[in-house]
Amino acid sequence: MSSVPQVSPSVAAARPPAGNSKNLGRTLPESLPVPKPRILMVGRNTSWGAPLQLTLRELGCDFAFAPSLRATPDFVRKKSVAVLLLDSTVPPTHRRKLAAALAGSNISIFQLFPVENDCWWLPALLKGEDCFGSPGFRSKELPVELSRVLPNSD
Repeated sequence: MSSVPQVSPSVAAARPPAGNSKNLGRTLPESLPVPKPRILMVGRNTSWGAPLQLTLRELGCDFAFAPSLRATPDFVRKKSVAVLLLDSTVPPTHRRKLAAALAGSNISIFQLFPVENDCWWLPALLKGEDCFGSPGFRSKELPVELSRVLPNSD
């Protein structure tokens, strides 16, 4: 008896030859799609205007809304969030707790503060690094700042 495995003639006939280029009804993509970065906007849904949502779409992001109390560090981690945007209705104690708990996690947190007819964005974490005291920026500068911290933008 041979130690080489034998294939039954009926099984061998049913198999397509190796290297057969015949399409079997479906094609595989050249490369797998890259998941979109996720952004969680925390606060009141009405705080987030259409221009910001348009900007996030243009950056190729998936985004969702969450009320302040639902946005816990565990919730943020489970949702694989890359960036947290916190509006002015999120209590300061909750902002500090989120930043402290998510430090070292590669998540970025930006806090919104209304100023006259615009707003200021202050970074709290950049890719998990505490950046207390970093300069703030206006809404029109947000796309540039987000592109610096979003995955696959390096």
